[in-house]
Amino acid sequence: MRRISLFLVSLFAITQLAAQSTPQPGVVTTNDFRARIEAGIDWEPVKNLSLEAGLQLRLNDDLRSIDRAHANLGLNYDVCDYFNVGAEYIHISNYDAEAKEFERPRHRLNLNLEGSVKVGRVKLSLRERLQTTFRTDSVNRYEKMNPEMILRSRLQAEYGIRNSRWTPYILFELHNTLNAPAVVSNYKYDPYSTENYITRYRAGVGAKFRISRKHRLNFYYYFDYDRSYEIDYKAGSGRLKGYIEENEFRHIFGISYKFKP
Repeated sequence: MRRISLFLVSLFAITQLAAQSTPQPGVVTTNDFRARIEAGIDWEPVKNLSLEAGLQLRLNDDLRSIDRAHANLGLNYDVCDYFNVGAEYIHISNYDAEAKEFERPRHRLNLNLEGSVKVGRVKLSLRERLQTTFRTDSVNRYEKMNPEMILRSRLQAEYGIRNSRWTPYILFELHNTLNAPAVVSNYKYDPYSTENYITRYRAGVGAKFRISRKHRLNFYYYFDYDRSYEIDYKAGSGRLKGYIEENEFRHIFGISYKFKP
């Protein structure tokens, strides 16, 4: 019994020491209204294969500032009536309000798998997207991942209104990190490791409007809860200087135009 007691006391002490050495983040919560304006082209050179290109401008800071601009090029292939695959490249330019110019570009690759099924007039679809973003600025891999890899899972339901040009829809999406850096006390001595956690919850409603056979509009609203971690280490010693959990509630209003030749 004495040995068991000593073992339990030692185990408790080790557990407490580990808990004390694991830093707890400070918490910052913000709210923001954002907007997205987009125009693109969707061309089908051969049956079941479509090419897409587009530009998107994003506003943040309660619609008072330019956030960034996206330029995308992608392709999609319909394997059958209920399954398609796709790939997309996006050039991301972040806007510096003080310098009044776009800088620190990033390169993003998306790989998509999407399945769908129709139940009456409702079309249900599930899309899995592997998103990989490459940074062009120099970062400490203990603070920021480069490239950043995220798995995005989206469930969407569209309702086809009889004899109407409108198609309303709702969606729900999760963003799950695949290689987020784990926080350590000192990156010069502690081994590098990664963590997985849900970084974004998104719920959205929208409606697509068919102007004509070649011209389409899409109006939408997203509510995002975005959770991220800001990790900061002291450059010389490698000691953890700051660790903040940033919680942001985003209200995103968007409109997109698509041309189908």
